[in-house]
Amino acid sequence: MNTVANVTGQYQHAGSSTLYAAVAVINDQQQLQICCQQSGDVLSESAAADYRYGTIIPGLPVELRLRDGAVFLPDDAHFRWPSQARSSGWAARLESHKLSIVAAVLLSPLLLWWIIFDLMPIMASAAVPLVPDSVKQQMGKQTFYTLQKTTLKPTELSASAQATVHYHWQMALQKLPLTNKNYQLHLYKSDFFGANAFALPDGTVVMTDDLVILLQNNPDAILAVLLHEMGHVEGQHSVRMVAQSLGATLVIGILFGSPDGVADLLLGSGTALLQNAFSRDMEREADNFSLTQLQVLGKSPKAFADAMSALLEASSADASTSNQLLKYLSTHPDTAERIKLATDLQQ
Repeated sequence: MNTVANVTGQYQHAGSSTLYAAVAVINDQQQLQICCQQSGDVLSESAAADYRYGTIIPGLPVELRLRDGAVFLPDDAHFRWPSQARSSGWAARLESHKLSIVAAVLLSPLLLWWIIFDLMPIMASAAVPLVPDSVKQQMGKQTFYTLQKTTLKPTELSASAQATVHYHWQMALQKLPLTNKNYQLHLYKSDFFGANAFALPDGTVVMTDDLVILLQNNPDAILAVLLHEMGHVEGQHSVRMVAQSLGATLVIGILFGSPDGVADLLLGSGTALLQNAFSRDMEREADNFSLTQLQVLGKSPKAFADAMSALLEASSADASTSNQLLKYLSTHPDTAERIKLATDLQQ
């Protein structure tokens, strides 16, 4: 039989702390024999099924572990056992190459950034049509229930103010070709959200008393905000956002730790739908939807600019409401940019 491996090293019996200077020999039948260097005595003999190789770590010797628990460790840190020498190839050379290690350290964060902020949105958009309507309904219901118990209070708007908002809402539902058939509008008072409006995946739209009061002299501006929230529902932005968060969490979990509990994010999202702001691209999509549908309804795009201007002016004029209003404005594209877009469309 021919010898395919012959290497000196240290041999340790199972359960013993004594080390022996030894020679390990493997023949072409994968039979292993370990002998003491000094006496030549056979310390161990094993068939191929009775031993295995350790993991290759650049700069460290690869151990050979026997079924009975004994271990042989080569003296040469660069030695590779027969099957490993064939399989390690370029990967092992890359791992031991300093420039490759530096490049990996520098490029890995960039790759992770690209996966989370570029690849994940693309994949999320592609995955949205695969999400059943029942899941979207459940996400919306759970989130709305949580908000009702924590941050929303019964509306204090007058009957006439409520009627004005509902009139414009119903007009939009009746005249626009909307894909979602489950739209519901709710008016609530909220000290937490201040002057705000938001949409949930199932078509639930909430507008706060403070926002209605702020825009009460310009009903078309209220309509513009409602249409913006409809744009989020039509674009399925909530589902896309959750899909992105789910994907990013899964990637980070795989790379840095256990991904346990990731599946709970989809149906147990709660207020995470609101705590994680829509991306600016999603906000621009909702803006464009609002501006387009205003024209379909025979309204001026200026109504949208009026709504943004009112929010911006109120946040600047009243320091007590500034933080609350900025909760609405800070998650959106630059307000001046949005006003200019609406004004340009009017011309």
